[in-house]
Amino acid sequence: MRFLSTQHGILDDLNRKWGRFFDKTSPQKLMNVGIGGIHFATKSEKVWAMPSGLKIDISPLCNLHCTACLHAHPNGNETLEKQVFKAEHKMTLSQFERVINEIKGKTSLVTLHYFGDPYTHPHVDEMCRIASDAGLNTHINTNFNFAFTDDRIKQIVQSGLTHLTVCVDGLSQENYQLTRVGGRIKTVLSNLKRVCSFKREYGQAYPKVEVQYLKFQHNIDELEKATQIFQEIGVDQMTNYWGMLSNYSDNDLGKYNIFEPRKKKLLPRCLWPYFDLVIRYNGDVIPCCNNHRNGLQHTTTGDPLVLGNIFETSIYDVWNSAKYQKLRRFVSNPELVKLETELKETFCYGCNKLFDNDRSKNYKCAKDYKFEDLYTISQNGIPIPKDSVGCAQN
Repeated sequence: MRFLSTQHGILDDLNRKWGRFFDKTSPQKLMNVGIGGIHFATKSEKVWAMPSGLKIDISPLCNLHCTACLHAHPNGNETLEKQVFKAEHKMTLSQFERVINEIKGKTSLVTLHYFGDPYTHPHVDEMCRIASDAGLNTHINTNFNFAFTDDRIKQIVQSGLTHLTVCVDGLSQENYQLTRVGGRIKTVLSNLKRVCSFKREYGQAYPKVEVQYLKFQHNIDELEKATQIFQEIGVDQMTNYWGMLSNYSDNDLGKYNIFEPRKKKLLPRCLWPYFDLVIRYNGDVIPCCNNHRNGLQHTTTGDPLVLGNIFETSIYDVWNSAKYQKLRRFVSNPELVKLETELKETFCYGCNKLFDNDRSKNYKCAKDYKFEDLYTISQNGIPIPKDSVGCAQN
């Protein structure tokens, strides 16, 4: 086995994600990608190809309260206080199978997460098997903080899952728990070791296991040791990059200034409307997981600018609806917003791919800030943003 250790960058990202799309490929899938590429290059508004990849939000539930996430303790943050996550927020097996039946033979990859952890869903292994039997690659990103038995780990390894990404923010519990709130690093490492062990026992190449090591100034000194440990236990790949000490909700529309639309280029300014989409657990479709509208997706009112619902119609019908075609026209020439003001009422309005803006002012990269610069710890062990001290601290 070849162990690959990379940092976060454009070329490294392509390297680590390439296999998710092109492992176990077929001529039909390659043709589907090629047709999508032709539509992208010609800026077509209608796309005859199916999406090359789907991000399916099988459930938005999570067992942790990570500081960067919408599941973080609100502590006076109005956007976080509006988030609603209920036990019944799960895609059913029959709904999932309906999605897979429509895309099989064309789509290459299904990713089974958005803002939840897939292993909160009781049927995630069956979903991986359904997708695998349909010839699809499956990718899961998880905190892996679950007290799995050996039998449960074996089920994961033999489920048909092709790519497993596990997020690790340090080796010591003291450091890990600062950002992975409620997590236990020993549990994560135990699960990882057993996944790799059972893969070897069964002689399986899949699932390919990647560790994402999010760097913070409080765990950077553990990176070298972590790299050695993960190589020894049999992880296929390790990626490290600087974490975020702000919250996703800080990037929401309305919390930054939008300036001029970006200039028209030879190619569209965004790949998503031509190659990928996001399906939420209830069937609602949004065009991407770019974080300028993330805070709206799990409120009681939801996002008014969803593009359709695939349980009410088909994926293809939503993919080529008037709303989707409008987005493709928009990403092909953002300056159209000056003439077509209704484009301001689309999902893509305000996105940094289409507009100059100052959204970066809200982003707190761990390379530039220490945890203690921005957070204090409550008596209950909950990280509290310093700019919210005095607000409710539950």
